Amino acid sequence: MEPKRILIFELNWLGDILFSLPFLRAIRGRFPDAYITCVVVPRYIDLLVHNPWINDVHALSDNNGISSLGEKLAFINMIRKENYDTCFLLKPSRTKTVMAVLAGITERIGFAGKKTPLTQEVEMPSGNFHRADTILALAGAVGVQEADGTYEYFFSEEDAAHAADIIHKEGKGARAVTNSKEICNRARRIVAVNPGGNWEAKRWPVENFISLAKQILSTFNNVEIMLTGAEKDIPLTLRIVSEVNDSRCYTLAGKTGLNELAALFKKSDVVISADSGPLHLASAAGATTIGVFGPTSHKITGPRGKGRNIVLSKDSECAVPCYIDECDRDYECMKAVTVDEVFRAAEKVLLEGE
Repeated sequence: MEPKRILIFELNWLGDILFSLPFLRAIRGRFPDAYITCVVVPRYIDLLVHNPWINDVHALSDNNGISSLGEKLAFINMIRKENYDTCFLLKPSRTKTVMAVLAGITERIGFAGKKTPLTQEVEMPSGNFHRADTILALAGAVGVQEADGTYEYFFSEEDAAHAADIIHKEGKGARAVTNSKEICNRARRIVAVNPGGNWEAKRWPVENFISLAKQILSTFNNVEIMLTGAEKDIPLTLRIVSEVNDSRCYTLAGKTGLNELAALFKKSDVVISADSGPLHLASAAGATTIGVFGPTSHKITGPRGKGRNIVLSKDSECAVPCYIDECDRDYECMKAVTVDEVFRAAEKVLLEGE
């Protein structure tokens, strides 16, 4: 019997949620008439509010312990009333599976890995598969034979308008260069740079970002550097702004929501970042991206958006990819990617766009 109401328990991190978008598209294609709802942590609910492949999105925190019991009970009661018959768990979770059982969801599909009351247990593919393709394996349990593993992101016209307002207000450097009539008549060009990252080991050195920004600005007089990041990245971006010391280099860290940030990335000529959620957001929005990879593999977590994706990485004497947070080799795999290599990649994109 075809499912009529499907609940999907999403993953908890920005990049991982974007990697799940091909799965959402595949499930919608398989069940075009089903009512599909995603459950996601509150901080990332904006990622799914404009997605055309789902009907609704609910927020559920990833808090544990007795303090979260009330939230979980209220959630169970809500989804029980909504009468879902099928759920997918994109990550093994004993708690969420039990919640689905208590909510009366009879068909529960998820990856093997924890002793949970699943009705269909799917073995996670072994080998160096991209995360998007790994998640798609769950769709195989309901008859999806082939699926497109690229992802795309959707935001509203209102988000795009807000992004335009932000860039007009904060991008003071664009007005500073209009003293030249020639420059004034040319299109404003933006290089977005995301210097942060959740893992210290995945970050390209801040000194490299400073040198890169200076080199781009000295080479292209109609280009500005737009630094992006979360609130926690404000000190990092302010340091870059201070040391670059050019009115065309400014920070938007902490000043944008996810949809506004996606719209800003789409406006950019190129987005430069290490392996991070914002890199994948830019790629999903259709931007041209340059990704610097070290301890992680681009074959597993590389950008998969429909735009142009350029990956820079170097072989290292240590075991790369290692997926470790703290490195005892002074992060040599990230430092092996030089400023000049990233600049040449950005220069080529900018020259092609002239």
